[in-house]
Amino acid sequence: MLRDLRQVCERDESGEPEDFRAAARALLTQQFLLLERPRDRGAYRLVANHFDYFTDLLDALGWTLHRDDQLGIIGVLPLESEAHARLRLADTLLLLCLRLLYEEGVERFEVRDGAVYTATETLLGRYETLLKRPRPRRPELMDILARLRRHALIEIGDEDETGLPLLRILPTIRLVTGTRVAERMRTFIDAAAAAEDGGDEAEDDGDGDGDGDGAEDRDEAPDAA
Repeated sequence: MLRDLRQVCERDESGEPEDFRAAARALLTQQFLLLERPRDRGAYRLVANHFDYFTDLLDALGWTLHRDDQLGIIGVLPLESEAHARLRLADTLLLLCLRLLYEEGVERFEVRDGAVYTATETLLGRYETLLKRPRPRRPELMDILARLRRHALIEIGDEDETGLPLLRILPTIRLVTGTRVAERMRTFIDAAAAAEDGGDEAEDDGDGDGDGDGAEDRDEAPDAA
């Protein structure tokens, strides 16, 4: 790959080796580059102009390079054969709720520049209604939103009258959540309901300990890719 890099730089004179390294680091750090973002623009154009080179490079590292010229997105996802990172449960569930809000915005023709705008309060309301779980507390919520922003899945705007920020859900969320969002949400809801039923039965099992055998609510969930 180093020989290929030297040949590309000598042939096209479109950048120095460090520019290519910086672009690769940006992809692996941020996961997505957006043409609309001034800070991403140089790396985006370098990757777009040398897409085959970066495809081979990232494939060797266990990543697949994705590109959508219409939306101005270039990003990486793990190869199917690679072990995906695991997200915490709250991160995963908020991510799936964001995807649902994105699709609802698409259905209502509320997309602007490929993105859907929503209030954090709307997101939390959907989280509580669909999942029957208490909303994350503000410090945890802001940490989760910051992580999602770091991976170019959302952008965080100014606070509204509720004291929570407005959100811009980026189209990159479709790439990391796949096509089975509703199915996965339903699976979780059904599992949670079954666990509650098991807990109710355990209270009346007659052994006096009231502990039951319900499913443990681990703070871990499969990755969203």
